[in-house]
Amino acid sequence: MFDKDYKITGKHANYWKDLCDLAGNVPDRDQHANFKIFRAYVDAYVTCPIIGFVYNRKGQIDNSVQGDAGMLAAAVIKHAQELKYVYQIIMLLDSDSEPDSDKRVYRAFNFSEETEKGRALVAENMAIFNSYFLGGLEVLHEEFVDACLDRDAYLQKMYTFSKQFYDSQDGSALEAAINEILNK
Repeated sequence: MFDKDYKITGKHANYWKDLCDLAGNVPDRDQHANFKIFRAYVDAYVTCPIIGFVYNRKGQIDNSVQGDAGMLAAAVIKHAQELKYVYQIIMLLDSDSEPDSDKRVYRAFNFSEETEKGRALVAENMAIFNSYFLGGLEVLHEEFVDACLDRDAYLQKMYTFSKQFYDSQDGSALEAAINEILNK
């Protein structure tokens, strides 16, 4: 888990490129200035699943347009601890894909791929994680690429989005939900 290359194709690959500040990532469209909000692909891979989860947005690979983007294993491995942490949070809190809290705890902390059952569980969980990643890409693309036509709009959107995200987080409710899971 989080120890090999990661690659996606299609629309979401283009979204990933649009959101990341990497050499050669020139947008195909001239309709916007394409303001970047991530320094590297891995930064988006750590953040977007959280955005997707918070906005209750899952995505599926859409190959209706051409595009590919990815990260080498070295970049993924370097950030494996951060990625596992985000993965665990999502597995613990995603009651839509698993209503049973005991099973959510099990899937959040079981990384064993030594058995067929373990590999199947990790693959299923990674599919959930990656669908939230794609959903987060969609949210951020809509907010920062599609909606920001100039620097002023970008700065306003960054402020508004950050404030709305911060204001929407109910720290006491999150703490209560985590404590409920841990005290079972």
